Amino acid sequence: MNGNEIATYRPAWASYWKAWLAIAGLAASAYAFSRVRNIVLETPAQLQGIVALTTLAPILLIIAGVLFHRYTRAYQVENGRRLRTTIGFIARDRREFLISDTIQTDLKQTVLGRLLGYGTLRFWTGDDQSGQSWVNVAAPNRLEAEIKALALNTDDAARKPSRNAANARTEKPNLHLNPAIPAIPPLPKPPAGTIFANHAVILPRFPSSFVRHIGSLDTAVEPQQFVTRGEPLLTLTLMTEDEKLFGGGKVVDVVIPAPVSGLVLRRSHFASRPSHEAAPNPADEMRSTLLPVEGEPVENGTFIYGALCDAMWKHRDFLFRRQRKLKEIAKHSPGSAQWVATWADDTTIRKALDELLIQPCDEIPARPAFDDYLCEAWIKRPHLRDFLAHLVDETTLRKVNTNYKLEEQQMIEEAIRTHRATLEKLAEND
Repeated sequence: MNGNEIATYRPAWASYWKAWLAIAGLAASAYAFSRVRNIVLETPAQLQGIVALTTLAPILLIIAGVLFHRYTRAYQVENGRRLRTTIGFIARDRREFLISDTIQTDLKQTVLGRLLGYGTLRFWTGDDQSGQSWVNVAAPNRLEAEIKALALNTDDAARKPSRNAANARTEKPNLHLNPAIPAIPPLPKPPAGTIFANHAVILPRFPSSFVRHIGSLDTAVEPQQFVTRGEPLLTLTLMTEDEKLFGGGKVVDVVIPAPVSGLVLRRSHFASRPSHEAAPNPADEMRSTLLPVEGEPVENGTFIYGALCDAMWKHRDFLFRRQRKLKEIAKHSPGSAQWVATWADDTTIRKALDELLIQPCDEIPARPAFDDYLCEAWIKRPHLRDFLAHLVDETTLRKVNTNYKLEEQQMIEEAIRTHRATLEKLAEND
């Protein structure tokens, strides 16, 4: 794992109480039978051995089943930044995504689960594009609280800085769950002479109905990273076959490229909206956003989502008709059943894919909509300051830090002094 620290959790031993009761019942029955046999019956020695074997065999099978079930399920936290669920032995189903404050959690505990200290945690993004279930983990309340603390601490430019992040940083970390993160090498500079435009480019949104069909979406870039046109920006794991008896289903990975060369301002892409809702301000949606290079043309949906649409069309029979979760959705209500039936038609699928392919990116002024991202890049990435001087100012630096507590005041003052020096240097060069 290249030095990564991984905390691994599995189903709690207490959650297998039914198996333990079955073993205790078999052992008690065998003991009682042996006592009755010795007192009342005269059983030959050979028969006694057979009776003991028939009692021991199911106990060993139960223990083997428990061990197989437990050790083919791994719930992991990598570097305090990423959640991962792996299920299976030969065939495997793995789902993962970055920890951020967009993650929501659900906790489910039965009465017996509360008494024995285990429960099921479900993690999911705001629009439910990706979800993970940690089934029957021990101490779920403590684990949920610690992962929420990690979400507040996560340094992720894919979201606006949390107002609670400053308080979370003062709390004593859990050393097991949040190990020391190794130093990340500085990102390379943009090419010499690069000039960033004064507007932002926002990737097109997905149709809301696709959210239930596609798999998990993850970022392929670092915060404030410079990417070139065509470089991977997002990766999407598309389910193509449901989970089998002894492991996970099949998946295919799809790359979503950057439509233009530029600086990554926001790297998540969760947005979708029902067609009957009014279009919100693109800056308010959690969609991948770039600060483009001045004068470079921006590609449309064909370039961005072409590979995704090809994969969805190729696997449409599973995604829109045979996927197991669609049957569960159809049971919710007559309206849900009608929704599932509508998407079973190839014409509807093809129309939606074609509409996605012709969507242009949204282009809006970078300021003031993305002042917080620009100021965060200025403060945390000194190698970008020569390129961002025209997009930040002292007033905004102070205002953004007051609202979001990006860094300590000393660092803010240093960033402001550097801003003045950078402007003077650029003026001299002109």
